[in-house]
Amino acid sequence: MVYRYEHHLNDATATNLKRIAEKLGVSTDYLLGLSDDPVGQLSDSELNSDERDLVDQFRREGWPGVAQLIVEQLKK
Repeated sequence: MVYRYEHHLNDATATNLKRIAEKLGVSTDYLLGLSDDPVGQLSDSELNSDERDLVDQFRREGWPGVAQLIVEQLKK
């Protein structure tokens, strides 16, 4: 399928584009050629540890995981 995308025989759906970006650890903007920065606009150095934890949790488990992390933090 990637061959078909690269040779303009098919266009990736938004879902497939998101999956490819997640697997490669790059932004969708980078895959689409809209950015030269593969990781997006935020860098890890711009985030504090709590923000990094939220982003990491979102990447692993999506919004349900973020909600769970927030609830756990509120219980402390």
